[in-house]
Amino acid sequence: MTRAFFILAAVLAVSGAASAQAPAPGRIPNWRMPAPTPAAPAPTARAPFGCDARAPNVCHFRIFYTRGDRIVILPAGMKEKKVPVIAGGDYCMTLNKSPAYKCTRKVINDKYNS
Repeated sequence: MTRAFFILAAVLAVSGAASAQAPAPGRIPNWRMPAPTPAAPAPTARAPFGCDARAPNVCHFRIFYTRGDRIVILPAGMKEKKVPVIAGGDYCMTLNKSPAYKCTRKVINDKYNS
């Protein structure tokens, strides 16, 4: 009888069923912890962009988002009022070629970006 009891106790100890006790006071077990909430994406807004260059030139804007970027191309003298951007985000601008990813970034404002 005692041998059977020791075998049963050893099997329960190894399987972890014997350790299914109430947690210590003030301690939350892992299976009850709430799942971490994912970070919400930054809200997009609309901002005006324009090309103040002279006639044969073309402005290339690289607008940076939380994940990735976007190229906006505007001919000389053109303005676009509703470009989707992240408020307070960054952009770069070059003439006649796409801006490099590592460029001198400017902060997007809600008035006018050129």
